[in-house]
Amino acid sequence: MTKYTVLADKLRLQLITGVYKAGDMLPSENELASAEGLSRQTVRQALAVLEREGRISRRRGCGSVVTQTVVRREKSNNIAVVTTYINEYIFPDILRGIEQVLTQNGYTAFISATHNRVDNEREILKNLLAKPIDGIIIEGTKTALPNPNIDLFRSIKQANIPMVFINGYYPDFKPPVYVVADDRGGGAAAVRLLLGKSRKRIAGIFKSDDIQGHRRYAGYAEALREAKINISDDNILWYTTETREKLIEINLLDILKDCDAVVCYNDEAALQVLNVLKENHIDVPEQIAIVSFDGSMFSDISSPKLTSLLLGKEEIGRIAAYKLVKLIKGFNEQPHIMTWSMREKEST
Repeated sequence: MTKYTVLADKLRLQLITGVYKAGDMLPSENELASAEGLSRQTVRQALAVLEREGRISRRRGCGSVVTQTVVRREKSNNIAVVTTYINEYIFPDILRGIEQVLTQNGYTAFISATHNRVDNEREILKNLLAKPIDGIIIEGTKTALPNPNIDLFRSIKQANIPMVFINGYYPDFKPPVYVVADDRGGGAAAVRLLLGKSRKRIAGIFKSDDIQGHRRYAGYAEALREAKINISDDNILWYTTETREKLIEINLLDILKDCDAVVCYNDEAALQVLNVLKENHIDVPEQIAIVSFDGSMFSDISSPKLTSLLLGKEEIGRIAAYKLVKLIKGFNEQPHIMTWSMREKEST
């Protein structure tokens, strides 16, 4: 990447995020050259890029004035895809679905992972704002928590970059288009399956830092209330991405005391629960039945195999990509909520 392109990207991001507003004067060529350690010729080339984009107007003897911070973006055929992880768990299937549709429509996907960290998410979003992209498919990071990057999401919206969220979105920034699961309905379905097998004391293990965990818990609680079964905090375990293994290892037996079943946030958590129960010679499903979410490979490789609610993971990616392509073409799109199906196996 050339030096003038790097400077143009930096200045463009400052315009988009409001460092400079319409009517403001940019620093002079000499000031920019001194501050960035560049030649005036390099600075002049960078400013020419912004002028061609319609962001600034250069006036001889006066300098560069910001004309507008939001302009029509030139088509690049590049799509940014941002997920929490890339090569782990369900994400390869989701990404495969996205890439299939984008490739069919002539787009190239550039994939980034936040590793479920908001600081990583911030750096990725800042870079995307300065790059030539036509749209973004994004999985929010820690969507149950207040997000410090809402300003950048608003800047992306202001820059007229279409976005489609997958799996969840932020309470403080509800996007117009998203593809998510009916997690509340899924939590209720898991409990009703167990109730139908005469399980009466059902524990719950849920993820606290994303909105899916909260909604699955809401469905869990709803189904127990309908059955007139009391919900005890003693039988609920909340964990975060970073604390799952430790908290389940330490607390599981206490959480499951006097219980005959457990609903787990996902197959990763359920597999760990199963292993701890085996280590303590507790039989599944005779003593404890297990239901989880995602229908991943973990539900098939475990022994016994895990009963798990299932979504078409590639379908999530395909639907999100189709919607983004339509948004880029100027069509209106609506959110899409997917319904879980049940794959009953040996753990119930």
